[in-house]
Amino acid sequence: MNFNTAHFYESFLYGIKYFPNTLRLVFIPLAIGLTLGTVIALARVYKVPVLCKLLGIFVTVYQGVPIVVALMIYNLVFMLKFNDLAGFLHIKTKAADVDNIWVGIFALSLTAVCSISEAIRGALLSIDKGQDEAGYSVGLTKVQTIRRIIIPQMIPAAIPTLINHVVGLIKASSVVMAIGIIEIVAGATIPSSRTYSFFEGYVAAAVIYWAFTIMIEYLAKVLRRHTGRFRRNPYD
Repeated sequence: MNFNTAHFYESFLYGIKYFPNTLRLVFIPLAIGLTLGTVIALARVYKVPVLCKLLGIFVTVYQGVPIVVALMIYNLVFMLKFNDLAGFLHIKTKAADVDNIWVGIFALSLTAVCSISEAIRGALLSIDKGQDEAGYSVGLTKVQTIRRIIIPQMIPAAIPTLINHVVGLIKASSVVMAIGIIEIVAGATIPSSRTYSFFEGYVAAAVIYWAFTIMIEYLAKVLRRHTGRFRRNPYD
């Protein structure tokens, strides 16, 4: 099998063209996951009555649902029920007017919320309980203790696991092509329908993902170095 560099280059350019869609599919769910995941993790670690159990059940159950299955369910619900809901709310927007990338973002966001909440919960549990008591002893409220003492120490502990989840989110973003969203993989293989060079198309997509992942890992290294000063090394 011969590797056609011209077809590879064309596929690479098409993949780059749709790279912004992948960025949206990664960073919007990541922002939502970090925000809601932190709230869920704090509620579970600090045992907020009722809420901690409900959130624990939700995370456990949802993590057992494959992302492709969830994506298909949300897409079907969107197509079948959006117009009815819009009519009930007297909204003139129809399902055909909405970019279905938002269905993919919704599905990936829920996945990110669950996985990131578990990563943050693990990081919170790794912090000595004496840190809470130290905060209370100097007159800080629970919220002030969490914000000023716990979270700054939690961040460097959570970063390695969070980066794994970000990389997983980058990979998971490719499944949205199942509902017709064009991202890196779908974009890179567009020329293949004309040139039949599917091998070059998938290699081009792999190269783009590889470069994207390398960039994320580099930024994580910089962030780890910056936040490491907040976590005391017991061997210092």
